[in-house]
Amino acid sequence: MTIIIVSNSFSAHEGGAAAIAFDQARALAALGHDVLIFAGSPNFAGWSQENGLPVYRVKIKDTRWFLRSYFCLRNFRLEREFKKFLKKVQPDIIHFHNLYYQFPFSLLKIARQFTPKVFFTAHDVMAFSQTKLDHFVDKKYNLENISAANYRFSWWKGLKRDRKAFNPWRNFIIRHYLKYATKIFSVSAELKKALTQNKIKNIEVIHNGINAAAWQVSQPEVDKLKKELDLTDKKIVLLAGRLSGYKGVKQIMAAFDEVVQVVPNALLLVLDSKNKYKNHNPYVYLAGSVPRDKMKYYYAVSDLAVVPSICFDSFPAINLEAMAGKKPVIATIFGGSREVVENNKTGFLVNPLAVDGLAKKIIYLLQNPETALSMGESGYQKIKSDFNQEKWLGKILRWYSK
Repeated sequence: MTIIIVSNSFSAHEGGAAAIAFDQARALAALGHDVLIFAGSPNFAGWSQENGLPVYRVKIKDTRWFLRSYFCLRNFRLEREFKKFLKKVQPDIIHFHNLYYQFPFSLLKIARQFTPKVFFTAHDVMAFSQTKLDHFVDKKYNLENISAANYRFSWWKGLKRDRKAFNPWRNFIIRHYLKYATKIFSVSAELKKALTQNKIKNIEVIHNGINAAAWQVSQPEVDKLKKELDLTDKKIVLLAGRLSGYKGVKQIMAAFDEVVQVVPNALLLVLDSKNKYKNHNPYVYLAGSVPRDKMKYYYAVSDLAVVPSICFDSFPAINLEAMAGKKPVIATIFGGSREVVENNKTGFLVNPLAVDGLAKKIIYLLQNPETALSMGESGYQKIKSDFNQEKWLGKILRWYSK
């Protein structure tokens, strides 16, 4: 089959949805399919060979925030480029990953003119919310009652939040374009629930998968990196996401103030380099942005990973990567982490707004390394059995063949 992967961002070095698009393209090509990529770039336009894959890039520009709710619907220049591209390649399958202001949702309608098999993977809430979804986040939630959370994001809530960036027709028009998709894939059941509550239909849950073997690191490599970072005698907690409020930075920093009172050699290893956090305290180490193919070494030197998001986090790749690296995970209850992290078995699920509870779970794992090792091994086995790349790809291919 000739398969087109459409993603505004496509790179072996990025995380998130771009990483999933890359992994899917590589895996499909390895199975013998003719895979081509339609992607964006701020600097380069045209064909290139990247990691053995033919990639056609179009120039994309940054757009002022208050205009993004319009550009996510139509972009005539990109539509012309996409039509010209599809006329040349004549695809059997077109699979979209990232659609937002860089690549508008109108591309779905164009794709359907060239093949009846058009798929869209929803990685986030952008199909009904212009920014991260956090209106439901509350300290009252825990594992017992989080299923009652309501993700319905009303017209009025959008107006109050987005103000001059609010487009009253945005979600209605996006739902219209989504009808051109043969099937919408949701990366978690919780995201499907959120999409459904916001009037988006025709959804199948397909959890992302990962190749666990690719995330293994030898002990000499672990020791070498610890020495290079001067972290040999530290108990390391990894925060692998960007330093943003939505990712629970305030909460994890506050929790760590408590952690170091009990575990003085604890250290928060952050894979970001924002200057405003550089001098926060001596137990925060900012390692800078790390390419995805180097991430496994940072998981390996860590004792555990934390995912303390205080927004709807659909299905964080950090959970999969840490578990593939045999590390326990302390993850947020907000979003899809509950579908991969098993509380008390592969890690802990917490409400990050309850900072004391977050701190206690970190302290417990740092003080009980045998339990941490056991949880890490359980997580690794779970990835191999339930969230492996073969199972993920097999579900997608079955839809391609229908």
